[in-house]
Amino acid sequence: ERFRILVIGNANAGKTTILEKVCHAQGREPVYLNVSDLDSKLKPSASRGNHEIEHQFQYPTAHGFVFHDSCGFEAGGAVELQKVKDFIENRAKGRQLKDQLHAIWYCLPTSNDRGMTNAEMSLFESGIGNVPIIAIFTKMDALDQVARNQLMFNDDDLSCEEIEEQVPNLAKVMFQEKYLKRLDEVKHNPRYVVLLRDMNKEGTNCDELIVRTSQALDHDTLKLFCLSVLRIDIESRIKKVINR
Repeated sequence: ERFRILVIGNANAGKTTILEKVCHAQGREPVYLNVSDLDSKLKPSASRGNHEIEHQFQYPTAHGFVFHDSCGFEAGGAVELQKVKDFIENRAKGRQLKDQLHAIWYCLPTSNDRGMTNAEMSLFESGIGNVPIIAIFTKMDALDQVARNQLMFNDDDLSCEEIEEQVPNLAKVMFQEKYLKRLDEVKHNPRYVVLLRDMNKEGTNCDELIVRTSQALDHDTLKLFCLSVLRIDIESRIKKVINR
């Protein structure tokens, strides 16, 4: 009846954009299920806001999904990490499948210069039991721009067309060096890694995220639920194209 996801990420990691894409809820406010009034709603922001991991919310356009939100882990954020681990442990005790935590989406932006910090890696180092983690690297288009700038300034002989041809490969190399190598060093690897780019543009989607999430699940009923969401989404897009 409910697919429960914990979404983790620092402010400006692209969490809201992802949820709105998954739930087709652009511009829609989330509905909180166990609180009567909240001063702060989940909105895109570059500032670090207040998060209460126990608050559960969903979007009116996707009643099957229930989300919990957690801020990411900054330096000295042992308390935040423990809150996440306690939440996961408590949800694992749920007697009904719908009350348990089914997946974790960990959003990590690639739009900064520092790469992944030790604090951000702490969840992978400590482990969180059997709940699958999907590492979502957001804002990959920012890494494309870094690669583009490097090609422009380092090789004057390249034409604009040649630069654009080489951007994807160079961005991939940068990503592997800056992010994937660090994930290879941790004790507990994410179940899957998903790369998202241009999420602020119309026409982009999170199909791969849904597919990878379903593949990471051990329960057949949950797998089917995830894939049914994707099927309905694709059918809706086909109808829009036909009716244009």
